[in-house]
Amino acid sequence: MQRTKALLLVVVLLATPVLAGCTDQGDGGPATAEPTDGTAADASTDDATTTPADEGESAFSDAEEREIRQSALTALRDVSTVQLEGVLNQSVSTAAASQSTSATFGVTIDAEQRRLVVDQTVQTQGRTVNQTTYLLNDSLYIRSSALERRYGSQWVTQNVSERYDRLWRNRSALSLHSNLLNVTENLSVTGTETVRGEEVYVLSLRPSDAELSELGGVNFAGGEVHAFDATFYVSTETDLVVRSDIHVNETVTIRGQELQQVVDVRRDFVAYDQDVAVTLPPEADGAVPIGGNRSVATTTRQVTV
Repeated sequence: MQRTKALLLVVVLLATPVLAGCTDQGDGGPATAEPTDGTAADASTDDATTTPADEGESAFSDAEEREIRQSALTALRDVSTVQLEGVLNQSVSTAAASQSTSATFGVTIDAEQRRLVVDQTVQTQGRTVNQTTYLLNDSLYIRSSALERRYGSQWVTQNVSERYDRLWRNRSALSLHSNLLNVTENLSVTGTETVRGEEVYVLSLRPSDAELSELGGVNFAGGEVHAFDATFYVSTETDLVVRSDIHVNETVTIRGQELQQVVDVRRDFVAYDQDVAVTLPPEADGAVPIGGNRSVATTTRQVTV
């Protein structure tokens, strides 16, 4: 049972970037906060009203769907900064045990400077862990009280200059959503809704395994994806993504043991192109350097923010 619990924890740790953050498991890296849980995202949907298509009919023509997709893609690519709030739920199970974790998170992304910061609060098995992660200046900075016992500091840092491009590509929600819009052939616009008082198109995306493998934040080595479903809510006025829901159901293998993992994440894109700056607080000056430029190879697939 102890080994099973350890395996579950490994998956939970690796799943933190899965949809909600920028945690990294580099060589010598910290055992960062357990991520998000895996039940269906429980964010309220009572602010959304739906206008579905008639049964058996498409809500929009193929040409209209192509135009809506392209407009959303262009709008995302033109974004300079974005702030998100979200909920991530994860469940991991084996034949002998299971574990659920839930997290709320906030993300600020500066696309022009290629910087981001993730604040998350994780709850699992009666524990609550707060963690802040920065990606900037060729480095990864992580602050968490869970680090103090091991490193003598709540702040640690790792130089990631040799893989900064990949980390940025994999950890940015703008990149993930742009790439999904770009590669997913099975995309349909199913109707319109009102989300947070704004009229939106509802885009349903069902990428194939081959299309998912094109995404920067996805690695299929050792994993079998049973379902990957995404729903984007795109403003009819600005063409920007207002909200997204992503569901992943997969089997992964960790240290020779097979586990079932289900992840649901909801992101609300609450502010675009505001005058925000991603900068380190003074306390980060005392961050303990750890690890190196290499990252540990893992067999789990990671889907990033």
